[in-house]
Amino acid sequence: MRRRRPKPLLFLAFVVIMGALMYANDLPVTTSNVGLKTAAGRLKVYYQETPPPMEWAVAAISVRDGEVWVDLTLPDAMAAAFLHVPRKKMLEALKNQCPPKTDKAWTVLLKTQDIEVRGLSPEGKALAAVSCRAALN
Repeated sequence: MRRRRPKPLLFLAFVVIMGALMYANDLPVTTSNVGLKTAAGRLKVYYQETPPPMEWAVAAISVRDGEVWVDLTLPDAMAAAFLHVPRKKMLEALKNQCPPKTDKAWTVLLKTQDIEVRGLSPEGKALAAVSCRAALN
């Protein structure tokens, strides 16, 4: 019994498609909204597992401007005191709320993307912000 040979055009189409798929997988990702959304989802879980200090509350975790923003609302008394503490202490308190470099949220972000933790007053006014990528390096 003779074996059937694949049609040359069908075989060529298969080779071209496979080559294109292999080439596409090697292209660098320039924008990764999927990575940002995945990181935001992971951070929602992270802050449930590792909640912020007593009386701080996670107001929102959102994707903005190629970053994941974590908004933390501070209680009234702390927000007022936050304005009078040295800026270094304020930023250190926010830096302590960054997920560690070993957290899964970092694995889906590009090197140009970041997580920003922002301290907000109870009225929603931004008091200070810290870049987690810069703080953890």
